[in-house]
Amino acid sequence: MVGERAGTASGLLNSCRQTGGALAVALFGGLLSGAGGGFSLPGMRVGLVAVAVLLLATTALSRLLLPRG
Repeated sequence: MVGERAGTASGLLNSCRQTGGALAVALFGGLLSGAGGGFSLPGMRVGLVAVAVLLLATTALSRLLLPRG
């Protein structure tokens, strides 16, 4: 990244991080509450499995896409 674009890249990265966090809270909050509006243990299991799968997928992608060295 060239120096004059570093601020733009940083802002874009932070915006994506904040948006992803907000979407994750909304999605997993909905899963945890379930259809009945209360706490749901099966919903919590689904949410935790989804988070684990996403963590493994992003770890694998970062290892493949980031330069080594």
